[in-house]
Amino acid sequence: MDKVKRLPYGISDFTDLRRQDKYYADKTQYIPKMEAAGNFVFLIRPRRFGKSIFLSMLAAYYDIARQDKFDELFDGLWIQQNPTEEKGKYQVLYLDFSQATVGSGGSLKQNFDRYCSTKYESFVDVYAAYYNETFVEEVKRRRDDSAEQLRYICQEAKKRGHQLYLIIDEYDNFTNNVLNEDGQAVYHALTHATGFYREVFKLYKANFQRILMMGVSPVTLDDLTSGFNIALNITADPDFNMMLGFSEDEVRQMITYYQNAGLIMADANDMIAEMKPWYDNYCFAKSSLETDPKMFNSDMVIYYMRHHIAHRASPEDMLDVNTRTDYKKLKKL
Repeated sequence: MDKVKRLPYGISDFTDLRRQDKYYADKTQYIPKMEAAGNFVFLIRPRRFGKSIFLSMLAAYYDIARQDKFDELFDGLWIQQNPTEEKGKYQVLYLDFSQATVGSGGSLKQNFDRYCSTKYESFVDVYAAYYNETFVEEVKRRRDDSAEQLRYICQEAKKRGHQLYLIIDEYDNFTNNVLNEDGQAVYHALTHATGFYREVFKLYKANFQRILMMGVSPVTLDDLTSGFNIALNITADPDFNMMLGFSEDEVRQMITYYQNAGLIMADANDMIAEMKPWYDNYCFAKSSLETDPKMFNSDMVIYYMRHHIAHRASPEDMLDVNTRTDYKKLKKL
């Protein structure tokens, strides 16, 4: 057997995962389905369910700046033999709003603007070659107003016919934290009327050819209403019921892979039977209840497998502490 692929515990970036040759459950067959679903799409899934890996996989696939890395990153995956016409056609802006509250010494808006400005400046550094020589300087000159930076980027892209793809991971993290820590009045001010969070979503919907967002709750998008009223919610669409997480077949394939490598000695049926009460039974589409197998939480499965490989036994605590739900926060939401 070739070099054994390590488990991707804690890895959230697809490019890192592939370059480090870690184990990957191929989800690239969903790329054509996502394209067919529409240009503006969002869905929600539980925490640690494979959202970030999936989004970063899409970013790598569509990124015009990484089109020459396609065979390196997608070697052996379904999409390598079945690419779509959209492959490598976009300048991709990837935002992770779980990072938008990081930092101190400023207001909510200042911290959010600071994060966005940093990401916009990274974006223009990557795609500078597609613009004129003053483009990067002009964007950075506007760093005191991240919304103005984005308007300028989109204006210049439109002039030159560039396609822009916005991917937002944890789209609701920033506002959910505000709701939990600062209360409903502050949250309402952000997401209604002329709140800055609502305004930035209005800016997004007017300037990107494709937008994909993922999070853990629908609260924010429900409240933004006309701020972002163009997205198709595919959360409960049966075509995407098995897109994230692991099916039982995928768990069996993983167990078999490590059994063949001599790293797991336990019986696959016994392992799956032990995991099922803890990690299984996720279903997101009502019409899939009787037709699709229930999905496993991917983080939990990798946590369990990692312990089996390291210690030849199941973990005493079957729940990964990094994935436990904060029920106090849920009650507030």
